[in-house]
Amino acid sequence: IFTNQLIEKGFVEGKYLYSDTTSLEKNIIFPTDVSLLKRVIEEAEIVIQKVRHKKDLIKSEVIKKANTVAKVFYSSNKKSKELVQSVCKELIKIAEKSIKKAAGVAQQKSVQSQEYIQKRFEKLNSVGTNIVEQTKKHLNGEKIQDRIISYYEDHARSLPKGKVGRPVEFGDKLRIDMSGNGYVTNWKVYHGNPADVTMLEDAIKKHEFVFKDKFCAAGFDRGFYDEEKILEYENKYNILLAIPHKKDRTKKMGKRKDKIYNKRAAIEAKISEGKRMCGLNKSLYKGFEGDQIWASMGIMGLNIRKVLRDITDNPKLMKRFA
Repeated sequence: IFTNQLIEKGFVEGKYLYSDTTSLEKNIIFPTDVSLLKRVIEEAEIVIQKVRHKKDLIKSEVIKKANTVAKVFYSSNKKSKELVQSVCKELIKIAEKSIKKAAGVAQQKSVQSQEYIQKRFEKLNSVGTNIVEQTKKHLNGEKIQDRIISYYEDHARSLPKGKVGRPVEFGDKLRIDMSGNGYVTNWKVYHGNPADVTMLEDAIKKHEFVFKDKFCAAGFDRGFYDEEKILEYENKYNILLAIPHKKDRTKKMGKRKDKIYNKRAAIEAKISEGKRMCGLNKSLYKGFEGDQIWASMGIMGLNIRKVLRDITDNPKLMKRFA
């Protein structure tokens, strides 16, 4: 709503579109097979003990056994492949027995009316079982697609970044679209780690829908490159697309496109501002919907900061809100 108001009042210039993706991290511990299996066992015990909150959970013999097995892994200075396999195999046995026992408890007539236990078991039966199965595949050397990295935030995925300090981040992928004069016009949070090129038309289509004939050019980084799609969208939307070749860095786009692409660097600074000043570095809300809310508030914060800077430079702009 706020962004639409800015567009209506003429703050946003829609002639150019610059788009890029970044990671919206989740507030979760570093995932390991051992920690995930331990979480499954604890959740199964919550159902078995019929407790509403984790704080009410009694440390049963099953939990003590799981903690003892996991401690072998955590206390070891040399976490060898053989050690990981032996610890995980033992935890898988405990987890499978616990899930089976929890299923029996959930089917009891006296428990079927207790909604909080049924919801716990449904998550255990889906997410917990998948964690056990993916661990088995990992131990067998199989490549796991769409790997779960958190029991509670099961929508979050690992996002390889190629950075020296942080090669992998855990969370969702966030696409940010920015106008030529520095306002965020659109954004979208994605499940997993889809390729940037799959987002190309969505970004162009949304911008064209809002700004119509005013929209004349867009700049994207190499991850969005697809020669056939570039030609198709340039003809379809009557715009210039400045996207450098993904592999061949010697291939030139032309002076006009180079000029548009060079201005695209401004979105890197916008994303950096969002992470440093508006909370886009890490989502503290739960679930995928929580991440969407968190991202929307961060984007709104970015646009508010931009409005305040523009009004400071030109106080007459305040009259547009009258």
